[in-house]
Amino acid sequence: MFAAVFLTSSLALLTAAAAARSQPRSFNGHVWVVIKGWGSVQATKGAVGHPTARCADAPCPGTNLLLKRPRVVLTAKPYRGWKFSGWRGACKSQKTPRCVLDVSNGRKDIFGARGAYAKARFIPVAAGLTSAHPIPLGTAANIGYGFVVRINSANANVQLGASPPAGAEYFDANLTATNAGGRLSNLSLDFGFSAAGSHARYHTDDGHGCTDPGPQPALDAFDPFEPGEFRTGYVCWTIAAEDAGSLELYFGSGTFAAPRTTWFALH
Repeated sequence: MFAAVFLTSSLALLTAAAAARSQPRSFNGHVWVVIKGWGSVQATKGAVGHPTARCADAPCPGTNLLLKRPRVVLTAKPYRGWKFSGWRGACKSQKTPRCVLDVSNGRKDIFGARGAYAKARFIPVAAGLTSAHPIPLGTAANIGYGFVVRINSANANVQLGASPPAGAEYFDANLTATNAGGRLSNLSLDFGFSAAGSHARYHTDDGHGCTDPGPQPALDAFDPFEPGEFRTGYVCWTIAAEDAGSLELYFGSGTFAAPRTTWFALH
């Protein structure tokens, strides 16, 4: 009887010990994740709640991932049109999108938590995602909300009825916009027409437009486009003369709340 009770108690203790070893140990640590470019980094193992850091803007704030174990696995995933190009920080020696990181030897902060820093870098491989790689002149591209745009031509130092301010000039672009979606859409309300140069960025066709009447025919972007409808016309800006050689047209803001920014070459 005593032997049976002793055996049963011993088995219970062994089972409890094994269960305790299988449970995750709490760990007072964190990984500060920074992303350059467009993509995401997910903590697939070791972090609390499998969190994901995302970036689709420039710049993006870092994300602090809280850990439940010292060993964490980070997986980088590029967004469409981008590719993973490497790690910096604690993951710099690892060449694949999957980084295995041990924070147990990380430096302690003022609260006694051990931490590490990891930076994932993504680079664009598709045209139009950044101002450094715009859509070429004459090439159509989807800018979001069902619209497809093609810049047909662009002209610097356009001569109009009134002279531009000192140090400025008129710059126009002829483009074709098509509503390739299945619903009524308004191009000007959804996007607007903005241009950016290396000297004075962010010219808009309303706040920095040309004197009236501008180049004709002007693009009618205010009336809604029927599904399948396309229109061709000019938009015009008053720009700093030194911006003429670097000017680019862009749509969108690049944030999660708005369509991604699409850049078009104007030269």
